[in-house]
Amino acid sequence: MLKFKSILVFTAYCVLRIVSPIRNTQYAIFLFLLLFLPVTAVQAQPVVVSNTAVPDYPQSVTFTLELAEGSNVTDVELTYAVEQISCLPAAASVPVELDGSRAEWTWEMVRSGNPPPGAKMWWEWTLTTADGQTITTPRQELAFTDDRFNWRTLQEGKISLHWYEGDEVGPVLLDAAVAGLQTLENDMGITLDQPVQLFIYGDSADMRDAVLYIQDWAGGVAFSEYNIILIGVPPSIADDWGVTTVRHELAHLVVGQYGRSCVGGHRPTWLNEGLAVYAEGEQSDILRDLEPAIANDSFDPLRSLNGSFPAHDTAAGIAYAQSYSVVDFMLSEYGPEKMQSLLQLLAQGEEYDAALEQVYGFNVDGLELAWRAQMGLPPRDIPPTPTPVLAANIPTLEPQSVPQTVPTPAAAAATAAPAANSPAPAATGVCGLGLVPLF
Repeated sequence: MLKFKSILVFTAYCVLRIVSPIRNTQYAIFLFLLLFLPVTAVQAQPVVVSNTAVPDYPQSVTFTLELAEGSNVTDVELTYAVEQISCLPAAASVPVELDGSRAEWTWEMVRSGNPPPGAKMWWEWTLTTADGQTITTPRQELAFTDDRFNWRTLQEGKISLHWYEGDEVGPVLLDAAVAGLQTLENDMGITLDQPVQLFIYGDSADMRDAVLYIQDWAGGVAFSEYNIILIGVPPSIADDWGVTTVRHELAHLVVGQYGRSCVGGHRPTWLNEGLAVYAEGEQSDILRDLEPAIANDSFDPLRSLNGSFPAHDTAAGIAYAQSYSVVDFMLSEYGPEKMQSLLQLLAQGEEYDAALEQVYGFNVDGLELAWRAQMGLPPRDIPPTPTPVLAANIPTLEPQSVPQTVPTPAAAAATAAPAANSPAPAATGVCGLGLVPLF
């Protein structure tokens, strides 16, 4: 160090002699003081040798950071998040112990549930050195893939459809999705805002293996927070049950995008399901449920369908038919503009009775009376208004040996799978998975 200072002093002396004729005593004082000034060594920045995230989908993701020897890092923290639609930031930070120059941590998705195929995540490391400096590595990204299959992809507009079994499955179901969007746009004035991905599995068992903690009867699920839909569609029923389910689930995502709320807005279940069934197109199965219900006046009060639908197959089928019929009445009688206004008010947090009053001039009970009159049914005595119960997730049952229209309710939804040689299920559904926690 002294040798280094001596060289520095000599260099400074030579420069000063050339630049200015300062007295020798001033030189001596300056150079003498210079010898005692501390020389601060510049700390080397930590060198990252490798920074990886290796998924074992859908079980886990292992993050590994390798630093160069002598990087002088004392603490390491991993921050990561899955990209999703959320009203609040959803990143997680985890302190990770250094083992020499290596840090490794595994996100065990078995504890939290896994994001669907097609979802993306990011991660970064924050490094703290011995002298207190903090350095954050550049953000890296990872896309989750189900690499058990060789996926093919078709795209039209904002819809991407991935499938691997049956040459005609992809084109048929993409056409169904596009037709469903056209129905929503032409009849309701509702358009797709953000891109949507559909993953079509060859059967429901393959689909279920891609999602942790899904019901063992499910044949499909829609993740509204990722704008991703998974459905198990055997090629033999792609142009029947597959078409209906794709259009139904896509309608849930589109309506969800249009009416998304961060202020507690709630759409009644009859409205959600009625819009989705409407988007399916031709309703021969729904009409089969509707006709005897009209003849017997076996409809539940519409207000009772604000929350969960009946659990019994027959009653659930009537609930879907009633919801579709009410939505069809609202659109044909009052037009798509009022439906748009209703959805927007609900997204702003307005309570549904108040929103209906503002847009249509009546509440849920008044809507039911108007609908019943249009159907030729007598007025119903309106019971006292109950405390509303929010809907549970409504899965979509997979088709059985005799496929039929099976409504697939909202946001992230389970759709049941086809069971051989058993009667077709009645229409029941649950559409909805919440955010995937990060642990």
